[in-house]
Parts: sequence; structure tokens; C-alpha cells
Amino acid sequence: MYSKDKIMETLRDIVETSKEIQPYVVIAQPRRCENEEPAQKFNGKQGLGAEHVDLHGFSHGFCDIYGEKVDVARNYLIEQVLESGAKYMFFIGEDTVVPYHAFKTLHKTAEENPGSIVVGVYYIKLGDAMIMTREKNWVVVPNVDPGQLIKAHLCGMDAMLIPVEILKQMKQEEPELPFCCIANNIAEDIPFIGEDNFFIHRLHKRGTPILVNTDVQCLHIDLASGKYTAHPDVDLKNYQLNIFVNGRLQEEDRAYLDKRWHERLPKGSNHEEEKTT
Repeated sequence: MYSKDKIMETLRDIVETSKEIQPYVVIAQPRRCENEEPAQKFNGKQGLGAEHVDLHGFSHGFCDIYGEKVDVARNYLIEQVLESGAKYMFFIGEDTVVPYHAFKTLHKTAEENPGSIVVGVYYIKLGDAMIMTREKNWVVVPNVDPGQLIKAHLCGMDAMLIPVEILKQMKQEEPELPFCCIANNIAEDIPFIGEDNFFIHRLHKRGTPILVNTDVQCLHIDLASGKYTAHPDVDLKNYQLNIFVNGRLQEEDRAYLDKRWHERLPKGSNHEEEKTT
């Protein structure tokens, strides 16, 4: 006869032992609004884990933040991951839909190219791929058809796998410099500079390669309408989402997207409401 007490003791020991395990990879997600559902689920409860991307066999974690300016949000998330003991940080935007195989594909490339940051392909809504290469003194959008490994000059951060060791080194090299910073015409000689430009520039200065695995093709989706922009040959069967996919974004959606973008800009925790008299 089995002992219920012995079984319960063993189960509790399993739970306690599991607390010694650190995440191998942490998915990090800046979010604009708490009350708007992100495109995919990465913080499943009751052991379900990252339901919409394959992390099976790897210990993993999730962190997000909402309502902050995106540079503040990314810096906060990076600092959280630095404390987690993880080997990799995986930025995934709340409206970027990665294929189910995204982590394992990018991870294989990262392991084969130590000291590199590896990204997937997502498109600007109603625009080109958010991947740029340098040819002589030109910056251009390359062909991003699947099956390639491309060295990027610029890219977005919303499908980016980062070895945490690189982040640790960057912090040690410049402890007073943030990882990300947005400048919006703050001086005559400084035009708009996005938080991704700031981070990528720091990578260039230290000689860190940015590799694009074009087998990771993402959807860039509008969370309200379910319409998306992506590579023309994506197969929607490779993507799992919280929301209904409602076809591709069309040119007639541009005014709607511009309005949505401005209305959803976070004010940030340092915002002061305008005083009325």
C-alpha cells in the first residue's frame, strides 16, 4: 500500500528543489496598455509556460512592463533579466507575433555564433522589413526571404535574442550609460533617435555582430483589428495567438494606424498632468 504522506512529502520536495533552477531564457515584453491583450501568451499559469513559442526542455521566465516610455521599459526589463541568472533574454513586442519555432531557431544561431545578437524578421506596419544592411555608405533594406543569415546594420528590437553576457559586459563598460534612450529633437545637433538606434549604436561601438535569421518570420499585427503586415509567403499555421487574425493591413488602414499609434503612446510614470485653473 502506498503512503499518501510519503507521496505528499515527495511532491513538496520536488517543488522546493525546482526553486533552485534559474531561467535559461527570459521573454521580456514592453507593453503600452495593461488592459489591451497582447498578441501572444508567454506567461501561462500552472506550468503551461510560454504557450505560443516552443521553449520545451528549457527553463524559462517572463517579465513585462506597461505604461512606460519604451526606452524606460526596455532598460527596466534588461535590469530585471540581469538579476535573473538567465543565459538569454528574448525581447518580443506585444504586437509582434513570432512563429512557434522562433526561440529554438534563433537559439541555434546564437549558439553557433558566440558573442552575437540574433534577431528575426518583422515588418513595419504597411512598410518594409525592419532590417537594414549597410552597403558602402548606404543603408538599404535587404531581401529577407527565408533561408538566409544576414548581418544587419540596423534593426528593431521586438524579435531579438540577446546573450545576457553581452548585457553584463555593456553595463561593466559604461555603468552610467543606459542600454536604451530616446531623443526627440532635444538639441539642434541631435534629431530624433529611437531607443533601438541607441542600443544598436552601442553594439556597433563595441563590435557586437547583429545576425538576422530569416527563417524566423514574424507578423506585426494591430491588436484591435487583427490585421497584420508580414512576408508575403508566411503560413499562418505556424503562429499561435490570443487574438483573431483578420487579414493583411491595406493602404486604406494607414490613417487608422497613425491615429492608434498616437492615442496609445504611454505617458510614463514621470508624466505630470497639465494643471487647469
